[in-house]
Amino acid sequence: MSRTVLAGLTAATIPVWIVVFVWTPVNFWYVMALGTGGLAVAATLTNPAAMGKRLRLRPTDIAIGLLSAAVLYVLFVIGREFATRILPFAAGQIGAVYDNKTLLAPGTIGLLIGIVIGPGEELFWRGFLQRELGGRVGAWRAYVFATLLYGLVHVFTGNLMLVVAALVAGTVWGWLFLEYGRLWPGIISHVAWDLTVFLWLPLA
Repeated sequence: MSRTVLAGLTAATIPVWIVVFVWTPVNFWYVMALGTGGLAVAATLTNPAAMGKRLRLRPTDIAIGLLSAAVLYVLFVIGREFATRILPFAAGQIGAVYDNKTLLAPGTIGLLIGIVIGPGEELFWRGFLQRELGGRVGAWRAYVFATLLYGLVHVFTGNLMLVVAALVAGTVWGWLFLEYGRLWPGIISHVAWDLTVFLWLPLA
């Protein structure tokens, strides 16, 4: 893949995240699904064979994904307690993340998260960006760069708690890809964690 394509798709995350989190011309969940889905499709089309190779499912991927999602959720519960005690703005910013929860029926939100948003983010950030960078700068540097960028694009939301959440979660999902070289552990973890924090056991 040319550097131009890699740089172009990476740069595209900025306007996509601005539209999703700042402008939001229509329902947030539809815009989020369209944005992440579009990035995932574009990333897959750049190298379908490489993406397909990373999508081979093993039985252990399910357990790894669910266990990592559970650990991540516990970390966020602990982090929420610390943050709300020492940062005056933390509770309000955490609560603001849930403003979009009432925009659609829970079942519809769950379907969008499970079918498009969670898998789409993993396909792009780990399956495309982290993988492609790994072939250029090495696996560990690619992991660090992709994780930092995943967190930093959330800066446009103006919500520090969301930026920190993206960095922490991205660190876990990026490590799963770094360790196992497959996307399913991260996809399962991402979807399970999203469903838990947004629908089943919300943090605010």
